[in-house]
Amino acid sequence: MARSVERIGKNFEFYRADFNKDYLEENEAGMAKLYELFHVAPAAKRQVYDGVSPITVPEGSWDKQHDTLWQLLVPGSGQAQTVQGEVIRLSGKLAREIMDNGSINWNDDFRRMQTALPEYFGMGNPLASDELEEAGRLAGLLRGGNGDDEPERLMELAVHWVQANPNPMTLGETAYKN
Repeated sequence: MARSVERIGKNFEFYRADFNKDYLEENEAGMAKLYELFHVAPAAKRQVYDGVSPITVPEGSWDKQHDTLWQLLVPGSGQAQTVQGEVIRLSGKLAREIMDNGSINWNDDFRRMQTALPEYFGMGNPLASDELEEAGRLAGLLRGGNGDDEPERLMELAVHWVQANPNPMTLGETAYKN
C-alpha cells in the first residue's frame, strides 16, 4: 500500500496544475492523510519549466534524460508550450501508445503526430542529416501503430534534438489535437 500511495502522490504532483482550483485544497488534505496513514514521505513538488530559461538536459543515459525532460517540459494534459517539450511529449506518447497500449488508440491524430515529429527535428538546430533522414524513416515505419525499436530510437533522437536546441521555441498551431 505504501508504494501505491507513493505512486498516487507522484501522479498528484504531476497533474497538480490541471486540478480544479476549487478542490485543490481538499485534494491536498486527502493526500496528506494518505501519507500519514501509510507512513509515506510526501512526493516532491514538481519542478515545471518556466518557458523562457534555456533548457538544460541532465547528464545520464538518454532514457533517464527523456524522463527528466518529460517531468520538466510536458504538461499533465495537452500540448507543451515549447517545441522542445512537444518533441519530448510526442516521442513519449507515440512510444507509450505502441509499446504499452498495443496501439489500441491509434488514429488520425497519432498519424499526424508521427508526421510532425521529424518535422520538428528539422527546426532550429536540426538533427544531423543522417539522423534527420533516420527519424523520417523510423516515423514512417510507425504507420498503423506498429513498431519495435523505432519508438525508443525516436525518443533518443528527441533528447539529442533538445540538447542541440536549449533556447525555447514557442509551439505554434499543430495539425493534431491531443
